[in-house]
Amino acid sequence: MSASDEPGSPGEATASPRRASGGEGGGEPRGRTPVGEGGRETNDRCIAVSVGGSLYGLRVEEVQEVIGMRPLTRVFHAPPAMAGITSLRGDVLAALDLGVLLGAERPTLSSAQEARIVVVREAHGAKRSAGLLVDALRGLRDLPEKGLTPPPTTAGHDARGMIVGVIPSPPPCAVLSVQALLDAPSLAELAGRVIETDVT
Repeated sequence: MSASDEPGSPGEATASPRRASGGEGGGEPRGRTPVGEGGRETNDRCIAVSVGGSLYGLRVEEVQEVIGMRPLTRVFHAPPAMAGITSLRGDVLAALDLGVLLGAERPTLSSAQEARIVVVREAHGAKRSAGLLVDALRGLRDLPEKGLTPPPTTAGHDARGMIVGVIPSPPPCAVLSVQALLDAPSLAELAGRVIETDVT
């Protein structure tokens, strides 16, 4: 998957970023760090997404796949950040509104033509997974060799706790922690219910 890749049509799953860089069989040999285009390791890159006019990054190693928007089933008494649930190849997938998780007052415009669901999965630990509603994909960004800059002081309290750091080169991109997103206090009541844990 390159920065110029276009997402699939709504309702159609697109290739996993990790599979896209591997050979036949959809992955790299165990024990080897996947390498993307230009010889860069895929964990040195993130997928940029647009939410509420701001740019955020999700590490490629934590993005399972990107799917088009689809009808969601609302969950009774669910917190505002949970847009609903859907089925992904027979498994229940919780769809979380990334904008609301980050403190936005308005939900993500899920009806927008470019809106997508980014399916993320923790790279370590419980390896929980969930879908994140975003306004649009904005290609791949390289993480700077000198490291990320600190989160901006202007970011809201909720967002600061989920931002690992910022890619400073224009346009700035705030890199998010998937673990922090899934551990958001607003989702505490969902723990162990619809945010799936890999027990294998």
